[in-house]
Amino acid sequence: MRVLIAEDHAPSRKLLKHLIKPLQSYEMVGEAVNGEDLICKVMIEKPDIILVDINMPLLNGMEAVKSCKKVVPSLQVIFITGHDEFALEAFSVNAIDYIVKPIDRDRLYAALGRAAALAKTPAESERPTVKKDLMVKQSNRFSFIPLDDIIFIERADRKAVIHTIDQKIEVNEALTNLEELLDSRFVASHRSYIINLQYLKRIETAGQTYKAYFKNYEETAKVSKNKLAELQKNKSL
Repeated sequence: MRVLIAEDHAPSRKLLKHLIKPLQSYEMVGEAVNGEDLICKVMIEKPDIILVDINMPLLNGMEAVKSCKKVVPSLQVIFITGHDEFALEAFSVNAIDYIVKPIDRDRLYAALGRAAALAKTPAESERPTVKKDLMVKQSNRFSFIPLDDIIFIERADRKAVIHTIDQKIEVNEALTNLEELLDSRFVASHRSYIINLQYLKRIETAGQTYKAYFKNYEETAKVSKNKLAELQKNKSL
């Protein structure tokens, strides 16, 4: 089981890592020090289980978990906190347990065992290859963009521009990071472009490269020569 810790208190993170290290069935895949960091790490590291403190900077653990669960409903959550007033709300997000500090080792191990029993690998749960939303950070908030609405994404300067059916959305995110959050409909057609095959209408030569044209959308995307065969293969699936 892949485990991620979200805790702004360094000694508490150290203690949790110390307790989990001897457990051969659990692998530590990351640490988050605030709520926004937790959301980003969940998207990148794809843990099965998260151990979350409530009171954290920028965004509290409860709100961060709610955002994570919208995108990864199967995520197993164990709250570990110094406050007991959020216990009822914790179970509204189907938390495995709500452990009040100081941490009881046996209770933590029992909670991890229950979480492991409920968490399934992608193969076991037969998770669909089609996702619903792309979560992106804009200034001090997170937005959810329906994948069905995304036509293509391009790199512009140091930003990514997401072209949707009704607007363009700029985010400070690398294309490689965004690509990991997309599903099988999306293919990197060029080092600066990711396109949605469902909207792809045709590909035409344009000098030393190619252009991708889309249904009901005027703007085009670039296609590199070495990606052309991959696009043809995926488009025919």
